[in-house]
Amino acid sequence: MVSPSGTIVRKEDNPLVYLWVENEWYCFDPRPEEQGGSKLLGSGAMGDVFLGYRDSNKSPVAIKQVKEAYANQPQIRARAKQEASLAFRHKNLIEILGSCQWDEAAGPFFILSNYVNGIGIREFVMDLPKEVDKTKKVIELMVSVLDALDYLHNRGIIHRDVKPSNIMIENNANVRLMDLGIARLNGGNQYSKFGFIGTPEYAAPEQILRDDFLQKGIRKEINPSTDVYATGITIYELITGTNPYNVPVQDEILARQINMPLPDHMSVPPRVMKVLKKATEKDQSARYQSAAEFKTELLAAIERPPSVAEQAMYWVKSNIGIVVGGLLGLLAIILALIALN
Repeated sequence: MVSPSGTIVRKEDNPLVYLWVENEWYCFDPRPEEQGGSKLLGSGAMGDVFLGYRDSNKSPVAIKQVKEAYANQPQIRARAKQEASLAFRHKNLIEILGSCQWDEAAGPFFILSNYVNGIGIREFVMDLPKEVDKTKKVIELMVSVLDALDYLHNRGIIHRDVKPSNIMIENNANVRLMDLGIARLNGGNQYSKFGFIGTPEYAAPEQILRDDFLQKGIRKEINPSTDVYATGITIYELITGTNPYNVPVQDEILARQINMPLPDHMSVPPRVMKVLKKATEKDQSARYQSAAEFKTELLAAIERPPSVAEQAMYWVKSNIGIVVGGLLGLLAIILALIALN
């Protein structure tokens, strides 16, 4: 069976699907793994990603198939084509190989990328030896993500879905930012009007409310600072092991993103916390306006450890309840002594 486009082929008595992309054949087995099918590398809102290979030399590739429920929706197909067109080459970005489709208007749609042999950044950080300075290591890893974002932003692309599950550590060394499936062309595109697109736990207020809302009388749009916001929350989560916006009810998540500042945490050094708070300001204009600026401030924040005075002030701020309770207890003792006299 050959697709009308001539780019998708299935043979009798052979479970493999063959895909013709950029003058090469690729293939994968769509059957469930327990039936001998290709390994499922991941699954997202728009598609499933399978481990496939290049037919000429059997080198591994990642093959994303747009989910059947969305494959015939014009706006989803157009978005998939946009993702496939982002064939950038950067050491910290997933590398898109191309795409193919059943025909122009309907049927299966596939996006191919180079296979990343690695693990997710969350798992990588969790496995760090105890003697490693986690904050410093997380920032060293995440500056590579900021380099990738700077590369995208300079080409008019906003990622819109920066989060730990979209960051891979390749061969225990190189960092790659994955999944350009909901990336947005800067200056606007039609897909932002179809409702909230992204992951609520990492989404900036302007992303949740879409780019047509007014904040303080000024029109706010999705721009590089939107990715800065998500990166700030990602760094906070990797250091602390918690995401303060991750609660069971989605409406509450969205409400927190719009209204709740990033809370202080004892695991985050004061200088780093200050940088993360600026990166996650609710008002876009108060954030770092570029990934490069955010990177510079993060690196400066870990250049030298905080002073004893800074650590003491941060402890007091983070434990205000204990401090107030202690002061009230001391006051009660003083008053009792006065009464005895």
